[in-house]
Amino acid sequence: MSIGTLYNRVGSREDLIDAVVPAVAGEKLLALKEQSLSQPSPRARLEAFIAGMIDLTLSDPALNDAMLRRFPNATSLIEACDRSTALGQDLIDDAHAAGTLSRDFTADDLMTVLWMAGTASHDPSPPAGWRRVVDRSIAAAWTT
Repeated sequence: MSIGTLYNRVGSREDLIDAVVPAVAGEKLLALKEQSLSQPSPRARLEAFIAGMIDLTLSDPALNDAMLRRFPNATSLIEACDRSTALGQDLIDDAHAAGTLSRDFTADDLMTVLWMAGTASHDPSPPAGWRRVVDRSIAAAWTT
């Protein structure tokens, strides 16, 4: 099928993305949620979530594009990612309540860390130390 025929049947690029990617992304994000929530402590849950999100951005270009909001009109995909963002906020809140995460570390910090990882995974030759900087940022956020 030609690109023109495909777009004629589906509509826009975002419509095509919404028709295909959310189900796959949703499954991956749900698996990440379950894996993160199965961890024994607030710190372990948040660390599992961050590591899992970074792994997903590295292995799944479509999900990475969604997290980086490259297709803002792909509303179904954005909604799936927003649910993961809300989970990240909940995990941060739990770690704050447990006293293991610095109050200075916020959902904005989490999104910045994930943005750095997503941006680096898109770059054909990212700075060699990007993952080390991300890991250090997370390590510095813990109080104990």
